[in-house]
Amino acid sequence: MLIGHTDWVNATAFSPGGQFLVSGGKDRTVRLWRLDSCQQVWMVTGHADWVKTVAFSPVGQLIASGSGDKTVKIWSAKNGTLVSVLTGHTDWVNSVAFSPFGIWLLSGSADKSAILWSTENWERVKVFTHISLVYAVAFSPDGTLIATGTYDGTAKIWKLPDGELVLVLPEHGDWVRGLAFSPDGKILATYCWTDTIRFWLIPEGRLASSITLPKEAITTIAFSPDGRTLAIGTHSGAIYLWDIAAERVTHIVQGHNNHVSSVAFSPDGKRLASGSRDKSIRIWKVGDEALTP
Repeated sequence: MLIGHTDWVNATAFSPGGQFLVSGGKDRTVRLWRLDSCQQVWMVTGHADWVKTVAFSPVGQLIASGSGDKTVKIWSAKNGTLVSVLTGHTDWVNSVAFSPFGIWLLSGSADKSAILWSTENWERVKVFTHISLVYAVAFSPDGTLIATGTYDGTAKIWKLPDGELVLVLPEHGDWVRGLAFSPDGKILATYCWTDTIRFWLIPEGRLASSITLPKEAITTIAFSPDGRTLAIGTHSGAIYLWDIAAERVTHIVQGHNNHVSSVAFSPDGKRLASGSRDKSIRIWKVGDEALTP
């Protein structure tokens, strides 16, 4: 268990090599942790409001963070030095993601837009305008598509680099709080503040299947690197592991005593990180028979 945040842990992400974890919290800090020693490497307080989202660049040299202060900030993963401040959003930044090859950064905001940034000069490349708040953004594994999840209850698929809107997934009945592409890019998983996760075929946009966890509110999801498992965090604090092929829950983990805000698999799939409103980060060992701290 990684202890240091003094308020909700909102976001976690593994480094590409899996040796480090970055976290962001309601305490306005971004923190880097070394996992072999479970020690904090550095901590920065450069944001003026909650840190809502964090992401490692594919090479692992940079970290992006988005905040309620309307900015995206780029940090050196080595020592936490501020590299750049991206301004352009006019409301909370809810989600950030680096493209698979590291040439772009995507940010989604409550200002009803998603912005594509060049990582070469940190200039805006494209603005994707929506009719409501953008809660979640993601790149497809091959970097040719982006997905956005919005308050109007839809998820949209856009083509890169021209920004053409190619698919609008049907109304979900609630706002789309999060989404994730499967590692092979053939599925987009979406969820709302409900007990259901939907799996959509890409690029067809057809609903392939869904997961329902009765009496739970889904708060965060992550695919394992091999695409066989979906980790699901919930408002109750429980974490579920879903076997996608067998279509069943294989493990239910109880450790957090509050809302799980973030789950992330290590690149080798052997560990799962979870961040919670209980102010803690837990690292779980993932195996065939058990999920253990």
